[in-house]
This record gives sequence, structure tokens and C-alpha cells, in this order.
Amino acid sequence: MRNCSRVCLLVLCAVGSACTHGKKKDDKPAVAAPRVVATPPAKVEDSKDPWLSGTLPASEMQGEPRSGGDLTVGLSTDPPSLNTYTDSDLVASWITGHRIYQSLVNIDPLDDPEYRVVPELAERWEISPDNKTYTFHLRKGVQWHDGQPFTSRDVIATMDKIQDPTTKAVHVRAYTQELASYSAPDDYTVVFVWKRPYFLTLDTIADWSIQPAHVIAKLTGHQYNDAATNPLNRAPVGTGPFKFVTWESNAKIVIARNDKYWGKKPYLERVLFRIQQDPTVMLQLAERGEIDLVDHMTTDEWVHLNDSPLRNAWNRSKFFSANYGFIGWNLLRPMFADKRVRRALTMLIDRPGIVDKMLHGMPMPTTCHFYWKSPSCDEGLQPLPYDPIAGAKLLDEAGWKDSDNDGVRDKAGVPFRFVFMLPAGAVEGHLWAAKLKEDFDHVGIEMEIQTVEWSAFTKRLTEHTFDACTLAWGGGPRGDPTQIWHSSSIKGGSNYISYKNPQVDKLLEEARVTFDASARDAMYRKFGAILQDDQPYTFLFVRPELNMLSKKIKGARPSLMWWQFENMWLEPQAK
Repeated sequence: MRNCSRVCLLVLCAVGSACTHGKKKDDKPAVAAPRVVATPPAKVEDSKDPWLSGTLPASEMQGEPRSGGDLTVGLSTDPPSLNTYTDSDLVASWITGHRIYQSLVNIDPLDDPEYRVVPELAERWEISPDNKTYTFHLRKGVQWHDGQPFTSRDVIATMDKIQDPTTKAVHVRAYTQELASYSAPDDYTVVFVWKRPYFLTLDTIADWSIQPAHVIAKLTGHQYNDAATNPLNRAPVGTGPFKFVTWESNAKIVIARNDKYWGKKPYLERVLFRIQQDPTVMLQLAERGEIDLVDHMTTDEWVHLNDSPLRNAWNRSKFFSANYGFIGWNLLRPMFADKRVRRALTMLIDRPGIVDKMLHGMPMPTTCHFYWKSPSCDEGLQPLPYDPIAGAKLLDEAGWKDSDNDGVRDKAGVPFRFVFMLPAGAVEGHLWAAKLKEDFDHVGIEMEIQTVEWSAFTKRLTEHTFDACTLAWGGGPRGDPTQIWHSSSIKGGSNYISYKNPQVDKLLEEARVTFDASARDAMYRKFGAILQDDQPYTFLFVRPELNMLSKKIKGARPSLMWWQFENMWLEPQAK
């Protein structure tokens, strides 16, 4: 997961991902009590076997760290560039964020589940009593990888490029609309003034990779966008613990230890990201010892390796990150306008069966928009049951009946027919979409499955020209649901289904300016209860991150912020 305060769209059940995104008035959902963090489900037969359960053994963290060695990581996609301001790409952010580039602050990647904000290029900061002015005091003695000194000039140059309307940083600029001003009183002080307080300001700042002014300040916005005139798009220069070495398109990207790093230096000499789109070839490379870490496996791949001899030389890791799969119902369509219909559709979908029979029982059920360990989630909110009889009854109550005996429900002359849109990369999603079609057909609903290429898919989302869709949202430890659920986000935001609820709008607006975490969590739990009642999404499940690591890797810990290669070391394996 990227270190981001915004949420990112993920292709549901695919290896690759992209980061770009009538209630009765007297029915008042109660504010739930603080939740106790749940434990992800574990099957009886695999709970005691680390290989089957995906639990990294304690021995993986033991031993004396040693310097040296190259770690090879298998990735399924090649990024469009290594500049996350010109290309909102998840792989690029994994490779460069807080690793090559750094930010003023970071979210501690090993502080699960709190993930508190910690200093990075700023050694300390102050926040004004009205929570609008943030003053950062920068570290002295920090050098860019090319030897130039780091100063406040670099922060200002980076902000200038983010704010420049001619750069492609619109996805980041969307989160600086409330920024009133930024300035550098001296070489080691930076001041940000915001128009109004916002509880995620520090998380937002942690997502800004600071770039060198001596490279970018002289570039126009158009020059900055173009790899031909901006060398950072292909060869980033940062201040972080690793420095860029080389990039062979669709083959490999190499980074190396920065021996002049201002902080604790990595143990690894180099990290090689090997690009291989074919998962079968990826496993063959692992078997030959040419890859040390296989990332983002499918559930099928995972299960097929349960009895593999690879377990003798490899560990596996199953980690439930901040994501959730969903089916979104476009509320502009007449058949989805009534919440009784949406509740009925959820009850008609055999979600437990999809998980158990098609996804090998691995995903975890959810009803929550936030990180599943977050106190913003109410563990007491259980998914609606799979109950086709009750679902059909709700459809009857909402007036959707087969009035002309043609086998299809209708209301006011409108038949209950809709198109279910899936992105082309949703490999496993296509399996259970066929089951949805069959189940809906049994109760008189006609569903057509339509596969759409990713760019066209996202265009139709933003234009609201779809009936129903399925995707996943991925994010960080904290989030602001405004992007997805506030009515103001219908136009220009990620409220693709056109959901409107004045009570939700009010809660989200209040939460944005509430700095007391417990009070804000209570607001978000109330918000979750409203979503549960309205069912604008059918929440599906939290999908685990499935990875395989060579046993020679030590110091690896799964995190919402992806793998922390800075803390890993290699031990020679016995031959």
C-alpha cells in the first residue's frame, strides 16, 4: 500500500493495481461502542503451520544483521515513470516513496495498527492553536544523491510544481486546494498555512516526495511532465536510504544503498525489481533462485503452492491490508434508487460462498470503509445475511414484481435489467460475476456482464455512465471518506454511484475538523451504521496481500506501507 491519505482504486482480485480512487427520519443509528480489534480468520487445518497460514516465523526476525547482498523482488508491472507527480502509479510509489525520495514527515511503517506520524526530512514541527499553520524545522547536513545540499528551497520548488496547473500533478493538487500559502523564512524552515483545519494534514504532507530544486526549479510545467526534459521521470534523485541505479523497461529497476545517507543505512547493497508479467514464469524464476520475493500472488497461486517443495527454502506471508472490495450500485438508475432494493441485492449475493468456493476462504468479510483494524470501524456491524427468500420479499415490498409473467421483475413498466461492469484485469471477479448472474436470474433480475478496458472503465465511472460495477478501494491507516461518500464528490470526486445523504454529509464535514481521535472515530462509526442501513455499496471482503519470501531474507515485516527493505538483511542458505 502506498503511504497515502487518499484512497486508491484497485482492480478487484487482480495481481496488478492502479492508484489514480429512503431512510426514515426517526431511524437514528446509534453510535457504536469502541471496537475490539479482530483477528483475521484462520482455518483450523492451517493455523499451526506457518507455511499454510502465511505467518512469518519468529526466526525470520532473529540473528545478527549483516551488510551486503542483493535482494531481487518480482513485480508484475512496469511503472510508466518513476515520478509519482506526473504518473499516479502504485509501483512507482513503492519503489521511490520514502526510499529514494523522502518527505518532511513519514508514517511509521512498522507501527501497526496506529501508524503514527514521525519526523523525516523535518526533525520537528509546530502546529498553531487553530490547527491552520504548520511550521517545519528541516534537518541540516542532508545531501541529495548527487551531492547537493538539501534546504527549504527544495521544498518550495516541489510545492511550486505540485501547484502549477500545467503539471500533471492534478491527483496531488486535489489535496492542496485548502492550502492558503507556503513559504521558507530561511534555509531550514518551511511554513504552510491552510484555509481551514484538517485532521489529515500531516498524513497529506507525508505523501509529498520532496524533489531537488537544482533539477526542477528551472523547468516549466510542460518540461517537468516530459521525460525528455525532466531526468527525474526516468532517473530519480533523492535524499533517501537508497539511490537509483538503472532502469531497463519491462525488465528491471535497480536501486542501491546510499552510503552517505543521513540516517541509519540499509543492510542490503542493492534491491533489484524484476518485472515479469507471467505468474508462471515468476514462480519458475523463484524455483531457480533468481527471485527472492514474490509479491501479490493470487489466491489460486497461493493454494496451488500449499504442498510445494518450495516450502523448504521459502516462507509465505498473508497480510490483511487497508482495502475492501465492493459492488457499487449507481443510484441514478431507477432500479437502485430504493434502499430496500439495494439491501435485497446484497442478500441475494452469496458472499460467503464466493469467498469459500472461489477464493479458497481467504478474504475476510467486512462492512467498513476504513482499515479493518481501525477504531473507526464498528465490529458489531455484521454483513447482511445471504438470504434469497428475504431478498425476494424486499423486492416485492419495493414494488418490483413480475407483472406480465415474462420472468423478469418490473415496476411502472420498467423491467429490472442492468449491466454489471468489470475492469478487464479483474481475473477472479469474472468467476463470481457469473454466479451473480445466475442467482439474480432465479429471482427475476436480468444482469448482463460487461468487461471494459481500464481507461474506458474509469472514464465511465467519472461520467456515471454505468449501472453497477465492482472494484476495490485501497488506502492507508487513516482516511477521509469525503472523497467517496460526500455528495460534493459526485462531480469531480470519487462518489461514482451518486450517493446523497445529508446526515452523512454533516458527519463527514464535522469529522474533517475534529482533532480528537476518539470523537472522530465515534462519528465514523455512526457513518458506518448509516451506510450499513442504506447499502449504497455491497461490501464484499478484505483481500489479503499474499507474498512468498526466500528464507535467506531476515528482518521482513508486512506493513500497510509495503515491504521495508531498509530493515532487511540476507543470510547465506546452507547448500
